[in-house]
Amino acid sequence: MLRYPQFTIDEILTVFRRRKKFFYLPFILISVFCISGAFLLPQKYMSSITISVQKDAVLNPLISYTMAITAASDDRLRDFNEIIFSRPTLLALIDSLDLDKGIQTNEQEEQLIKDVKDNIKTELRGSDSFTIDFYDPIPERAQTAARILSELFIKKRLEVTNKENELAVAFFENKLKDLGDKFGASQEKYIETIKSRILPGREDLGLSSRISDIESRIGVIESKVDNYQTALQILRNTSTDLSDPSVMSSYFNLVLLNIPDADELRSLLGKYEDISKKYTSNFPDVVKMQTKIADLVGRMKHTIETDLTRQQNQVWSLQKQRGEAIATVRSSEVNQSKNEDVISTYDVYNKLYNEMKVRLEQARTTRDLGEKGAEQYIVIDPPQLPVHPAKPNKLLLIGGGIGIGLFVGFLTIGFLELFDTRIRTNQDVDVYEKPILAYLPSSKM
Repeated sequence: MLRYPQFTIDEILTVFRRRKKFFYLPFILISVFCISGAFLLPQKYMSSITISVQKDAVLNPLISYTMAITAASDDRLRDFNEIIFSRPTLLALIDSLDLDKGIQTNEQEEQLIKDVKDNIKTELRGSDSFTIDFYDPIPERAQTAARILSELFIKKRLEVTNKENELAVAFFENKLKDLGDKFGASQEKYIETIKSRILPGREDLGLSSRISDIESRIGVIESKVDNYQTALQILRNTSTDLSDPSVMSSYFNLVLLNIPDADELRSLLGKYEDISKKYTSNFPDVVKMQTKIADLVGRMKHTIETDLTRQQNQVWSLQKQRGEAIATVRSSEVNQSKNEDVISTYDVYNKLYNEMKVRLEQARTTRDLGEKGAEQYIVIDPPQLPVHPAKPNKLLLIGGGIGIGLFVGFLTIGFLELFDTRIRTNQDVDVYEKPILAYLPSSKM
């Protein structure tokens, strides 16, 4: 069994002097390499932006209360990195910074996307704030890129949120319509059932004619509501790119409906068709007409949404009056124990219909607030124009190079000494615990 002796400082210094060239060689090479890199590597400036997200106080009506409370805390930062590092976002950033000059092949484009992606650093700070860092050789461009990235993220996040809200509203509108049809059918059957059983002397109340009048008014308004919902569906699912033939077709279908500003839209579409046949899409008059149509479509959407809400509130108010009249009729029944199935069905659908109205209002409120969601993103630390380069970190490179050089130098000496089997001192003989056959006199004797 080998015994490993303790080394004194003098012995360590002797080993160092004997193998100093193996220490200096890696130390000098690594130090020179790191110091050269600190001064020769291309400099990059870093600009960052920090944004806080205000939590949404409106709960999603599609999910339960407990789940909605949790989702409201981090919904705005969902898919943060996925959006920032997505290909459309990177391409939009490249286009905004005009970095694609001279790009001719797909390989060059892919390499540019990879380089831009490597220059982006993100950090989520809890559930209500995030930071975006961008590195670039030009300070002004680094500052601009950080701002553009935050704007692209907010825009995309709002698009996703608004789409989800629109789908939620459409879902509840369809469910309300289905329940309304079933509720109306059960109500008509219920009214017909109990009309014949009014107590004698109560016919002068005129309840039957009152219910019929309310039904007629509801039918007129619901026809307008259906018309508005069709128009709103077209507006929500149609872009403003008039160069797309399907967009023009959708807009011409829209003007056939009885909705506000339909005549004005028809006139602008006709003028746009005439101008677009004569000039290109970049001609000033064509661009001006596109802007007018886009503005008008936006106003129409807002007007229709407002009127639709008002008309549906009128329908619900009339339905409430109809329910009160029915309750009066119900109190005048001769025998309420008969036809209990009809009454039970009416009560069930009445309850479901009223609950669905509440959920639809919640969904609309969420949608309306979501359209102003950009106000929930507050810039805490705007991107500043960097003065000093963030890369390379000269102090880190130089200090790290010297430290690594020292470590590798000493490590090299240690390995060489460990695997050296030559005997130089009496301690080297003792390590092997073998008998001594002879002594050689020192040359100094």
